[in-house]
Amino acid sequence: MTNDRKQFGVFCSLLLVGLLLWARIIVIARPPRTAIADLTTTTTIASNIASDNHKAAFPIWLDQEPSRNPFQVSNDAFPVFTQPTDNVTVQTVNNGNNAEQQAISALELDAIMGDLAMIDGHVFHVGDVVSMSSVPDPLTLDKVDRCSVIISAGDRRYELKIASPRR
Repeated sequence: MTNDRKQFGVFCSLLLVGLLLWARIIVIARPPRTAIADLTTTTTIASNIASDNHKAAFPIWLDQEPSRNPFQVSNDAFPVFTQPTDNVTVQTVNNGNNAEQQAISALELDAIMGDLAMIDGHVFHVGDVVSMSSVPDPLTLDKVDRCSVIISAGDRRYELKIASPRR
């Protein structure tokens, strides 16, 4: 093939055309991400460009809280089973806090994500009050670990754990 210069030139030019077409397919398959601004943003940009200020500042407003619940699970992907969980109930110690221990044993830890914990279907941050019903000291979410949370009531601390999944 390299002996005949004409044939080698045709081969190289066809290879170049093939590479260009292949690159075009890649560009079409993965177009660059673009955004179209609304009219108010366009006029703001135009006024900033026309001004003497060379450092144009564009205000950005972010949400203070997530727009959706990160613990919400799709029932189609993960159907709900009615089998009881294997969560261990709180072992009671007779120290005169029966109402508090009953309130703790009624709580169920559903999920943990970062410093958020879902207890009885409600999402709590560290420091939030979990329950105030029929207890002298409010139950406060004190600490969130990988598989458990610490709930404190005054100087007493209780641990709730997530049940390990059965396979």
